Amino acid sequence: MKLSQGEIGYRRIFIFISLLFFSVLIWPGQGLSGSKSYKENSISPLPEKRAQERVAKPEFSPSPSVFDNPVNLVLSCQTPGATIYYTADGSDPLTSSTRRQFRRPINIAFTTLIKAVAIKEGLESSEVSEGRFIIRVARPQAWPGPGEWRELPGKISLSCSTPGALIYYTLDGTAPTRSSLKYEAPITLSKNEFAREEKVVIRAIAIKEDGSPDSFEAIFTYQTKPDLIMLTDILLPGSKVEEIIKAVIGEMTLEEKARLVWGVSDSTIGAAGNTFAIPRLGIISLELADGPAGLRLNGRTATSWPNPLTLASTWNIHLLEQVGSAVGREARHYGVDLMLSPGMNIHRDPLGGRVFEYYSEDPFLTGKIAAAYIRGLENQGIGATMKHYTANNFENNRTNIDEIISERALREIYLPHWELAIKEASPWAVMTAYNKVNGEWCAENKYLLSSLHDFGFSGLVMSDWGGYHNPVAYARGFDLNMPGRSGWESLITAIQNKIITEENLNQAVADILKIIVRTQTFKRQIYNKSDFAARKNLPDEIKAAHKILAIEAEGEGIVLLKNDDHTLPLRNVSRVALIGALAIPEYKAIGSCPAKGVIIEGGGSARVNIDPDEVISLAEALEQTGFSVLQKNAVKVYLQEGLTEADAAFAAQETEAAIIVIGRPGQEGIDNISMDLTMAEKEMIKKVSQAFHGQGKKVIVLLNVAHPIAVDWDDEVDAIVYIGFPGTYGALAVAETLRGTINPSGKLVDTWPRAYSLAPTYGRMPKLDQTSIIYSEDIYVGYRYYDQHPEAIKYPFGFGLSYTTFTYKNLSLNKNTFSLTNPGELIVVSVDVLNSGNVAGKEVVELYVSPISPKVKRPLKELKGFAKTRLLEPGEEERVSFQLTARDFAYWNEKTHSWSVDPGAYEIIVGGTSDESVLKKAGLRAKIQVVR
Repeated sequence: MKLSQGEIGYRRIFIFISLLFFSVLIWPGQGLSGSKSYKENSISPLPEKRAQERVAKPEFSPSPSVFDNPVNLVLSCQTPGATIYYTADGSDPLTSSTRRQFRRPINIAFTTLIKAVAIKEGLESSEVSEGRFIIRVARPQAWPGPGEWRELPGKISLSCSTPGALIYYTLDGTAPTRSSLKYEAPITLSKNEFAREEKVVIRAIAIKEDGSPDSFEAIFTYQTKPDLIMLTDILLPGSKVEEIIKAVIGEMTLEEKARLVWGVSDSTIGAAGNTFAIPRLGIISLELADGPAGLRLNGRTATSWPNPLTLASTWNIHLLEQVGSAVGREARHYGVDLMLSPGMNIHRDPLGGRVFEYYSEDPFLTGKIAAAYIRGLENQGIGATMKHYTANNFENNRTNIDEIISERALREIYLPHWELAIKEASPWAVMTAYNKVNGEWCAENKYLLSSLHDFGFSGLVMSDWGGYHNPVAYARGFDLNMPGRSGWESLITAIQNKIITEENLNQAVADILKIIVRTQTFKRQIYNKSDFAARKNLPDEIKAAHKILAIEAEGEGIVLLKNDDHTLPLRNVSRVALIGALAIPEYKAIGSCPAKGVIIEGGGSARVNIDPDEVISLAEALEQTGFSVLQKNAVKVYLQEGLTEADAAFAAQETEAAIIVIGRPGQEGIDNISMDLTMAEKEMIKKVSQAFHGQGKKVIVLLNVAHPIAVDWDDEVDAIVYIGFPGTYGALAVAETLRGTINPSGKLVDTWPRAYSLAPTYGRMPKLDQTSIIYSEDIYVGYRYYDQHPEAIKYPFGFGLSYTTFTYKNLSLNKNTFSLTNPGELIVVSVDVLNSGNVAGKEVVELYVSPISPKVKRPLKELKGFAKTRLLEPGEEERVSFQLTARDFAYWNEKTHSWSVDPGAYEIIVGGTSDESVLKKAGLRAKIQVVR
């Protein structure tokens, strides 16, 4: 049982009083024997207390010893709740800057001294445990690899994964020793006596003078085979891909198969990982790079786009395709083959750490947006990887938790978007999630992996980095363990032990080869990417084009949440006060998120490496848009949280309107803790509002946030604008929206509750050490829940204001009856959208299907269609059409394990929001009868 600090304190007091009372009972002359002195009879609790307060010393498993192969070291501590820190460089784990917290097994690949300490609040730190793990030097490796070749390679390079090891080799067939040839440069076969031979044998060992045992001998045999089938034969006219892939697999050794399905992660271009290359068969290495908000490569800059949540808020399919294409162009420039994006997990809870990195609470919207991005990316010849499959809806303990989800919730909430994207965009790859679903890790989950097959997926399935657990995954439709590195030999052992078969491995190899042959790297047969590695920045022409697109994307993703008395746009305002710590135009970090006048992007693997000089701060953007900006008080101190009433009065006197920036970072690895503003933020808003309103001036709040927040302070301000994370250039779009050059057309992709306590998942998010969680809200996620609890809604799903107004009219259906007996039955729904205001603008048209008298419990309505109009001038209209199939009326039947449609009446609802009260006034409705 884990005690709270209060309980621990109370127990200590109780122990002390008890000991004191006992010592009185054995006062001199009154002890147990009546004859011992005070010193002999008295009990001093202090030494015993100290012993109890020290954390137990960390233990090693396995124990320090000499090992032939790398080991995975597990650290443990007998003290419950203790945290273990360790070092691998000999430094003190209590104080060293290089110490790491123990979270998962430590892979020790070469001789290493491990020091570890355990700590717990309120207790004395443990003694330092120390152990030297002596690892045999790794066998030398050869590049390109040995085997049968059509023609022998010109040069052979030898290497050893053990740092500092020396390699000795022979070419005459004798066993290598420390007296053999010392490897110092690639072995040139064309210049030695074996150049004309059909077979060359290189024997090598690696040594290190640190007490590590010498490596086992490595033997590399190169032999010619003129009729060798190579993957490049696919490039020949009339070749059949499937037949050649099958033949190439027949040419591969078991080791090559095992290594191909096990990542190597030695990317030279700064990518997150890569795969094993086999040049003798024409198999190149795939370079895999993050991420969802733009291309992430170590040591190289790229465009940081508006975060995916903001991109989804555009509801613009065509625009998402353009963004996908732009990311693809940047990936091609740097030599990337496969992007680890898009991120597609559902926004189950507003405090999820990666809400900013995913699209929406709704699977239909998520699937459509993702499919558009994928199409754009793959139009550039760059593969897309949908992630994280599935239900990686939070970050706390994501690598250990088991999510208990009903089959219906899986099929209606957590799987449909994957199916939709697969059918509409044919992504190259899927990345599995860290978590378990219903007792099985996602990477080896029979139900989930077979569902991919049911959806028509034909690409490769990879793990998230470190998310692979067991070889049995390869028997269930899994293909690639990332990041892999060491341990591929375990697959050969698994085959020998009949855990999996070689045919399982063959299928995984085939899935990977089908992707390889689609890449430019394969078509150009590039094995050395040093030319790409030399590129550190994007060409100016790409930067310029993508800047324009990024501003457009942010502009369409901005959501106007409040605009009393037409506060915005600020067409006639020239001088503004820019207030808030985040608004300070200095490049800095907010948690793991970079900021420069606003938070630019989220943290974790979605964070793009950017050039700070390229980033446009909000103050710069406002000035470029014609505003004069005040950011400091009378004594030249920035106006931010903690400002005084005098500061606010000064700002109000000197400017015509106030712009307050409220920010919330988001990052991989940890969930957020609150939707509420801090007291300092609320006080800042209150003081500024009182000062500006006292002079008849307006106050605007910009929400530079990773997730929905509680807006219980809106009465204090005149306008509220959601801007998300704008990326490298997006602040210009924010400024242009405030000025009126851009008319906001974004709509919310999530429901914003009045308070977190009103969310359907309140109290149902995992704690850091929780290992199981039940999705008890079932299918009632997002608006599916809030439609039944409208009192909890602050801003509804699909909501967003504009500087103009739109009118819906002439709703029509091509038929009023839908027949379930006709397999190809379609309902065409059409509606006219009129710009009835005075400003040009775009409208998002939303279509919902609502069962009128359902026979089973169902949401009030579900999104089944959406479209964004072109830019409509005042008085201009556009007719928008949607198609509905039987699936759009269906629910998942857990008895039959299939989709079911109940005959009866359904309502088709069209409007600009999911808000029922608005739809009843300004939306249009039509009934349709579903019959058998």
